[in-house]
Amino acid sequence: MQMVILAGGKGERLKPITDTRPKSMTIVAGKTLIQRLFEAGYHSGIRKFIVVTGYMGDLLSKHVKDLSSSLGVDVEIARQKEEKGSGDALATASSYITEDSIVVYGDLYVENRVIKMVADSPSPLIVGVSHSEPWNYGVIVERSGEAVKILEKPSPTEIKNRVLINAGIYRLSPDMVRYLDKIQVSPRGEIELTDLVEILYNMGRGLKIISINEEEWMDIGRPWDVLEANRRAIEKISSKAIYGEVEEGAIIEGPVYIARGARVKGHTYIEGPVYIDEYAEIGPGAYLRPYTYIGKGSRIGFSVEIKASVIFEGAKISHLSYVGDSVVCENVNFGAGTIIANLRFDEQPVKVWIKGERVNTGRVKLGAFIGGYVKTGVNSSILPGVKIGAYSIIYPGVVVSKDVEYGGVVKSSI
Repeated sequence: MQMVILAGGKGERLKPITDTRPKSMTIVAGKTLIQRLFEAGYHSGIRKFIVVTGYMGDLLSKHVKDLSSSLGVDVEIARQKEEKGSGDALATASSYITEDSIVVYGDLYVENRVIKMVADSPSPLIVGVSHSEPWNYGVIVERSGEAVKILEKPSPTEIKNRVLINAGIYRLSPDMVRYLDKIQVSPRGEIELTDLVEILYNMGRGLKIISINEEEWMDIGRPWDVLEANRRAIEKISSKAIYGEVEEGAIIEGPVYIARGARVKGHTYIEGPVYIDEYAEIGPGAYLRPYTYIGKGSRIGFSVEIKASVIFEGAKISHLSYVGDSVVCENVNFGAGTIIANLRFDEQPVKVWIKGERVNTGRVKLGAFIGGYVKTGVNSSILPGVKIGAYSIIYPGVVVSKDVEYGGVVKSSI
């Protein structure tokens, strides 16, 4: 059994997180998405992995080699020359596929149980998810327990009953992969793996469908999905696990994980569930609220409050700041008094610009998304739903109410 991870996509909808990393290297509670897939495969008995890279391929390849070394598994890396779709990505890996394989998209957060169920199946299959918003995904058209085809993003009126969406997880035999050359280029100019489902059905080789619950699976396609995946992962912390240093006077309530090398200084209050990664430094006098992840080597300083946020590695939020329901990427440096607001003044759901479309997130509490290496000046304020591209600079006292592109310099309020 092999696992093929399709991780070559650019992840435009996930910006600014993907300004500085491929989307499969998005961090959820201390692990990248692709690391979680490797570990799920490993625990299901898989020792052979194939990873298709593309965008930021060198960075991803290094990460994958480190993962294979730490787990003691074999890995082949196939480089997709152009971003021509998921079908092309699998075709890129086809020469390495010599046995039944679990094929999975690299931007998924999925429970280990799901991968184990696919690995234990005796026959080729597709995983379907019973989802509350099927019109945002590819819907599986079913007949007698087999997948007939995938209907991409149908309108709500086309869906009469609760249906299954395509989870992006397949079990395929090597000879099935050879039918990829029968796929026609889609109107988007891509070779879509989902078209293989209909081809196989018409040849009398329909994929069986196994169903999972929405709670077991997430497609990490939009920045706020990182917050939800992080919440799901962190809520699994069931007790205190303290391997770092906690100074006298710090108060830790509820389930909190503190990794080796981390340090929590006095007069800090931590309200679990919270995950503090290696060599992070918290306090003195900081406040971490539930569902917060603090990344490796990050610093959360005096009188800083972090609520339900994901802070990537090496970030510095040192003085008098508030960060609520936000994603702050690697090596960001917040000037003293930087505030990220997470509630609109009219208390309506926050909207975010995604590829030119204003998307209603459905979240009343939602902060901002800060790309890697951003710097803010003292007393700057960032309003709900704002995205700030990597390497941007925000001057002191500025109020940011609109998105900032990669490398932007903002000298006055916008």
